[in-house]
Amino acid sequence: MVNKIGSISLNIENTFQSKEESADYEKALKLCGYGKFHYGFVLVCGVMFLCAGLQNGVNAYILPAAGCDLQLSSEEKGFLNVAFLVGGVISSLVWGIASDAYGRKNILLGTLISDSFVCVLASLSQSFTMLLIFRTVGGFTIGAPGALVFTYLGEFHSEKQRSKSICYVGFFWTISWLILPGLAWTIIPLSFSLRIHGFVFNSWRLYLLLTGLPALLISLIGINYPESPKFLVAKGRTEEALQVLRKMYAINTGRDESEYPVKYLISEYGMSAKELEACDADSNLTELLRNIWNQIRALTAPPFLKYIVLSSSIFFLNMFGYYGLGLWLPELFNRFESHYKLQPNVSVSVCELINNANKTEVFRLSKRDIFVPACTGMNEQVFINTLTINAICLLGNVASGYLADRVGRRTIPVTTMLVAGISSVAIYFVRSSSQNLIVSCIFSLAIATANFALSGVVVEIFPTHVGAIAICLSVCFGRIGAIASNLIFGMLLDISCEVPIFLVGSMVLLGGFLGFLIPRSKSLS
Repeated sequence: MVNKIGSISLNIENTFQSKEESADYEKALKLCGYGKFHYGFVLVCGVMFLCAGLQNGVNAYILPAAGCDLQLSSEEKGFLNVAFLVGGVISSLVWGIASDAYGRKNILLGTLISDSFVCVLASLSQSFTMLLIFRTVGGFTIGAPGALVFTYLGEFHSEKQRSKSICYVGFFWTISWLILPGLAWTIIPLSFSLRIHGFVFNSWRLYLLLTGLPALLISLIGINYPESPKFLVAKGRTEEALQVLRKMYAINTGRDESEYPVKYLISEYGMSAKELEACDADSNLTELLRNIWNQIRALTAPPFLKYIVLSSSIFFLNMFGYYGLGLWLPELFNRFESHYKLQPNVSVSVCELINNANKTEVFRLSKRDIFVPACTGMNEQVFINTLTINAICLLGNVASGYLADRVGRRTIPVTTMLVAGISSVAIYFVRSSSQNLIVSCIFSLAIATANFALSGVVVEIFPTHVGAIAICLSVCFGRIGAIASNLIFGMLLDISCEVPIFLVGSMVLLGGFLGFLIPRSKSLS
């Protein structure tokens, strides 16, 4: 009888101990605490995202100088912008599937190293074709850090800290767009030019080369950080995941790893570790594709269909303006500054400025021996203007975060897109560089804030099981909008300046009006 009672007591104790020592992933993550490890990790992920921001914005600063050096037309400049965006669109799904198969860390570090190498090759380009090819490849490689960094980051944070950490990392994108004009102001005006047997290396090429170095440096630092423990759990490598969690616990708390209370991780996939490890890569890929297909089917059925169409349309229209007019603002600033340097007392509109420049170019081509204007690249005042604009855009990050929970869900995107649409049309009527700067600041602040707010809206509208694919599809359509606007701007800017300016304005305004259709309820059922 005593033995029986002792056996029961032992079983109860083992069961209790098992419950105390085992935990699901979310609970295990909470027990790691929040401290030094996460501070450093947020910084590393932020720099990775900064690298993506650098490559997304670098074209705006190399195009004036590269256009002089390589004799590029506005259409060819537009193709360079489009080439980078096309690379990003192609990479959207590829890197997502690859990271689920091979790990977040491996794909992030591999693409960052590859992108730094591609930047070196792009800086050595001696023709439009070569630069176009390498910028396309660059868009493809940097597409991974631009998207996967949030997945990698989020899987190291508990639910309570996840949103805040993503906001901190998102801030690095704006910082990157402050670094670009500051670095350009320092590097591009340099007059050095290395020429060896027809090979030319000058300031804009050095600038492009330098924007690729952070990717190499942060990838070397990132080697010291672990693979996502959630990914390891998904692969059945629970002991490796526990080792990562123990290190996080020790760094955050200052205690020994052995004091970490969790000894066993409960799989959320309903399979044992051995069963998960037995799954080969093909079956994992098949399962992943099946899940993607099921999510897409869910989005294309009521009640989600009309709202995924709505969110994709608004993203398309927002990015049409954000990347369309936004990437061409430094070019417009440069043309204004060049004009007022030659004719300081003659006011001129944007379109008059462009039309006059085209007449000069035609005259130059037909009378080469009479007049050949100097190719000066980008005026230094342009760097000051773009620094001012990007600094003001920081207000958009702060304001959208502060107001998100204080106003209606659709208030911020509707208001900011309407303001952006009106200000983009107003650019047609400005007649001085100072007026252009003021209107451009308003446009950039409004369109950037709208872009930031729209991501939050999509997260709130769609439930968790289709939220990720909804964001991916919406952003993909946004990038398509960016491609379309850059093609239109590049082809039409020197032919009919009015068309692309008014087209961008009307498209962004349409996006603002579509924002009134965003549902008021917290999420769709």
